[in-house]
Amino acid sequence: MQILKKAFGEYATNCYILKGEQGDLVIDPGEGSFDWVMQNTGKIAAVLNTHGHFDHVYDDAKLQRTGAKIYIHEEDAFMLRADPFETMPEPIEADVLVKGQEQSLEIAGFNVKFSLFAGHTPGSCMIEVDGVIFSGDVIFKGSIGRWDFPFSSGAQMRESLHKILQIKGDFALYPGHGANTSLAAERQNLKYFLQFFER
Repeated sequence: MQILKKAFGEYATNCYILKGEQGDLVIDPGEGSFDWVMQNTGKIAAVLNTHGHFDHVYDDAKLQRTGAKIYIHEEDAFMLRADPFETMPEPIEADVLVKGQEQSLEIAGFNVKFSLFAGHTPGSCMIEVDGVIFSGDVIFKGSIGRWDFPFSSGAQMRESLHKILQIKGDFALYPGHGANTSLAAERQNLKYFLQFFER
């Protein structure tokens, strides 16, 4: 699986293109990513959003107009309709709402698994695709997502960190901002942040 990565917008949000034989997946198309995506894909099978913050979904509407279907967890779909930061250029409706704590999908030959790790937003997900995890704003290299935004929850973030530490094995992590890392490399950092929550 070939993975293309480029950061966009004021917050340098990572947009990813996953190249596949039956079509490509786009993950988190932030502000200004549309042209780059269209230059680097022949056919978009789906647009996958790790969560609903504007810097990750800004160009969803443009891509939706090409015929691409938008996927997001049902708990964050409201942010596409009414951006709490009032920054989105236009409201949209997602095509596919991911449900529950975990949902596996087959999309254009890719094995895709959305896993809910709420806290940064109610519907924050890490998306596993063919053995690689796109961690959105749940985990970064050396850090975790903020929990002081509207609709964020420190209590949910704490629960999510405990859940992440229960994941077996190691995975490459492609986060929503910054450099790539791995689950093994971040385990100690997650334990540090849990100590902060449990003081």
